[in-house]
Amino acid sequence: MKKVLIADSHPLFRDFLKQKLSEDQIEVITTQENRDIYTKVITSLPNLIILDMEEDNTMEMEFLEKKRTDTNCADIPVIITGPKQDRSNIAAYAKYGVIKYFEKPIQFDMFFKSIGLVVRVPLSMDTTPCILDLHRNNNIIFIELALGLNREKIALLQFKLSEMIEREKLDNPKVVIMLTNLELTFVDGYNLEFLIDNVLACPKIHAKNVKILSLSNFVREMINGHSNYSGIEMSSNLSRVLNDLVDTSVTSDISDLITNRFLTPSYEAEDTASIATRFSSDGLEDSEVPKKTGTVLTIAIIDSDEQSMELTKNYFEQAGATCHTFTKGQEFLNAYEDGKFDLIILDVLLSDQTGLSLLQRMHSMPHTPPVVVYTQSLQKDVIVKVLSAGAASFLVKPQKPNVLIQKCLSILKVKE
Repeated sequence: MKKVLIADSHPLFRDFLKQKLSEDQIEVITTQENRDIYTKVITSLPNLIILDMEEDNTMEMEFLEKKRTDTNCADIPVIITGPKQDRSNIAAYAKYGVIKYFEKPIQFDMFFKSIGLVVRVPLSMDTTPCILDLHRNNNIIFIELALGLNREKIALLQFKLSEMIEREKLDNPKVVIMLTNLELTFVDGYNLEFLIDNVLACPKIHAKNVKILSLSNFVREMINGHSNYSGIEMSSNLSRVLNDLVDTSVTSDISDLITNRFLTPSYEAEDTASIATRFSSDGLEDSEVPKKTGTVLTIAIIDSDEQSMELTKNYFEQAGATCHTFTKGQEFLNAYEDGKFDLIILDVLLSDQTGLSLLQRMHSMPHTPPVVVYTQSLQKDVIVKVLSAGAASFLVKPQKPNVLIQKCLSILKVKE
């Protein structure tokens, strides 16, 4: 059985990860104290470490340094969740075996995909399009769903609700589940039950304080015919739902109450430590918000030998890097942007004979990332020219994957 160690995450986040990974027969080991991480690692030797970082990451960095120098655990891959950082800072984690860095709030489908690739266990993921929004106003929590019912997001909802109730110290929370944008039929019954069960799983939420807003006759029939849901009311009218939940003595105008008090969240920003129901499929690919794929290193590979280039690409992608490939020097220059790449791997024996001139040109450009020349054996005078033109290192093809990767990581370390 594969083992994953989760170190010092938010307790609700940790519980959610443990539940999700256990469903796919992955053993989960947890530690709440970062000072205990190293001991847990060397005693359990997990297949993957998931490390949660805060702004003050002194203890986490001490652990990573200790791990890097211990041959028993140095090669164990690490995925980090943490605050937003500059890309150059994130790239520096690569030398510690960090293959992915996910900024909070995490896009969970990308996160679980990365875990599955590392431990070589395909994690089951519901890919149903779904928008799930959660907000609170006073003691009423609104859960709005659109497009569809996604089981991954619904599972997250239980932890998100518990977190909100705990953080806001709500003693008697009331919940409105808004399904008016969904056309539901009996085929959705399994997921609808899962939704309601996850809401009721929060100890402070009672069925009598749960209202469902829907236009579906099926939803009404299911609620009325389900003994576990006794006390839950369904309505197609928001005003009626709120009349049952709210003390309207402050105003007789329920529409004014809805507009001014309840459809405006009573908190401004989301806590970065919180569990967000975010997936990369939530329309982000059509917006200006980039997908948070967790990339630690972005590498350009320039090589006219496409078979060799693909092999090099596979080496680094398996180590968590994002690779861009080019067969010609000009093709690379057309795509080059300052800060886009952390490392360049260059075969100077390009078919268009631009390898050495490309190296010389990059050497004269400001902020150029390190260039590792990876090519067939060259004459000594050419090697001197390559190194004089600014190459950070020189390797003769072919090399074993770990030799090539470790050389490149050592170059990045020297760059610091």
